[in-house]
Amino acid sequence: MNNWKNPKIIVGNVAKGDFYFPRLDIEAQIWEELDKGSHILLAAPRRVGKTSVMLSMLENSPADTRCIFKNIQGVQSEEQFYQQFFESMLECLNKFQQGMGWFKDLFKRLNIQEINLEGVKFGDKKPLDYPEEIHRLLVKLSENKVKIVLFMDELPEVLNNLYKKQQIQEAKSILNNLRMWRQNPLFHGYFHLVLAGSVGVHHIVKIIEGRTADINDLSVIDFEALTKEEARQYLHWATGEATVQYNDALSEHLLSKIHYFIPYFINLLLDEINKAARKSQNPSISRADIDAAFDKVVKNSAHFEEWKNRIFDYYPKPEADFLNEVLTFIAHYGKISKQELYNLAVKHLLQNNYMTLVRDLENDGYLVEQGEHHIYISPFLQAFWKQDNPVYHGK
Repeated sequence: MNNWKNPKIIVGNVAKGDFYFPRLDIEAQIWEELDKGSHILLAAPRRVGKTSVMLSMLENSPADTRCIFKNIQGVQSEEQFYQQFFESMLECLNKFQQGMGWFKDLFKRLNIQEINLEGVKFGDKKPLDYPEEIHRLLVKLSENKVKIVLFMDELPEVLNNLYKKQQIQEAKSILNNLRMWRQNPLFHGYFHLVLAGSVGVHHIVKIIEGRTADINDLSVIDFEALTKEEARQYLHWATGEATVQYNDALSEHLLSKIHYFIPYFINLLLDEINKAARKSQNPSISRADIDAAFDKVVKNSAHFEEWKNRIFDYYPKPEADFLNEVLTFIAHYGKISKQELYNLAVKHLLQNNYMTLVRDLENDGYLVEQGEHHIYISPFLQAFWKQDNPVYHGK
């Protein structure tokens, strides 16, 4: 079939433009908090679509608001963090404030030659004190009543990398400066931060500071998976014009395989079904085709290895081993009781803080509490963990 139409999905990359399924309720919540002068924390599990939402807000911001998005995952030092922070603000303001006298004066003082898609190009200059320059720029925003929102993705990743390199004081300084800028009353209503990350940001901050006070002023926005009805709407939206169609029975069967309705998981299954149907040139699918696609997605472990790798990247080995065994236990037995959790904690000598670790698994989209037990939130993750740990005799 030469006119084969694929579903409207993206697997792996950020969904934007026509491929973005609007999350208007979440966007509205964020704008409402920003209008109050709040700073936002989007701390949600991986792959739920945080970045897509932020990019959508960037493209649909109010006329009086200047917005910029920055993924800082690759930042390796405190200095580089401040540099990217400062230059992101300059790039944002350059789009809107070129004719303003104060912004022209800033260009001259810093000897800025050009701001383009590659970043900020300076002429000959002395090394900048970036925290001081950020503060001075924020003062100018306040004086000139310019409202700016900086969407910053993957701050927990940066903090964790610094912690692993024993640059703990640098990580503390970043947290302290961010808090100082957020809480300065002079900047209220003009400078707003939206911080996002895919890991337990509270866990990272606590191991750095010994507490979470440095982020307690942030307004937390719950970023949940789609509801069952929203997932049905998503299926219709993604496949409405595609060659492979889903009637109500097939749609319900597909969703029953997923349980945790984030576009990424739905897209994995839709993509595999579409590829198999296109290869056979048969757009008519069955429940068996959906089941076969699920199994094939799980076997492609690259889709899910990051969930396991993150545990060993972000936790000391004793804690990572405990969490991995909890996940392996549930993968084989379907659920774990409170007593069984405690028994595993005793085995790993973690009985004093094990429930904090288990709550991290809940917050990061691995597990959900159901009655007196914990179970996997996603059949995909359960099947992957069992495949990755095929032999286990925990009971």
